[in-house]
Amino acid sequence: MARIFETGEITKLLDVLIGKTEAVGETNEDKRRLDNLKTLIDVTNWCLDGLQFAMASGYGRPEYSMAEISYTAQCALDEYGRWIADVLDEQIADKIIGAKDER
Repeated sequence: MARIFETGEITKLLDVLIGKTEAVGETNEDKRRLDNLKTLIDVTNWCLDGLQFAMASGYGRPEYSMAEISYTAQCALDEYGRWIADVLDEQIADKIIGAKDER
């Protein structure tokens, strides 16, 4: 069965449906963007749950197709974990450098 939408199409659709999430410093617009961010967080949680369920569905199974789904989901979760750690480390480093510059 062919996929109905390609990844790029889904990403564009989500971008339109969710909207912008970056703060701009204008109270009313930032309120809308905070609501959009909360929607993005909900969608992200749904996606991560899907990966966790996919990983669990084939974990330890001898069937190649099931093990491959589990492994692929696990690799994605591992990559996201590393990316999140890097982003947070960079944020902390930027704050430390900023604090030193203010002295």
